[in-house]
Amino acid sequence: MRVRDSLLGAKLMPLIVGGVLVLLGAAHLVRPAETKPAWPDAASARRVVVMFTALALYVALMPVLGFLLATFVLALVLVRMLGTYSWRRTVLATVGIAVGSHLVFQRWLGMPLPTFGG
Repeated sequence: MRVRDSLLGAKLMPLIVGGVLVLLGAAHLVRPAETKPAWPDAASARRVVVMFTALALYVALMPVLGFLLATFVLALVLVRMLGTYSWRRTVLATVGIAVGSHLVFQRWLGMPLPTFGG
């Protein structure tokens, strides 16, 4: 079965992401990294574990919490782990990420999203 969709529908996001990945790959071919990154230290390794755990919980809890709340929780963990922002800025950024993601996926792309409680 073939998906029939306009370019501004569900085909747009994979096209943009694919294009960006091709450009980044080409940039690494033209100008490779000057130094090899070292294996992460203990603090960095813990951050990686927390992020993978957060992603796994995001997938598992989305049917229960719904897209908006699960995305808020995931973004809160990731912004907190990656940034050095105050709690106020973290929550504001997280609300923006969750609401923006909801608008893109549900309104713009027309995807049905899970809601709280089922």
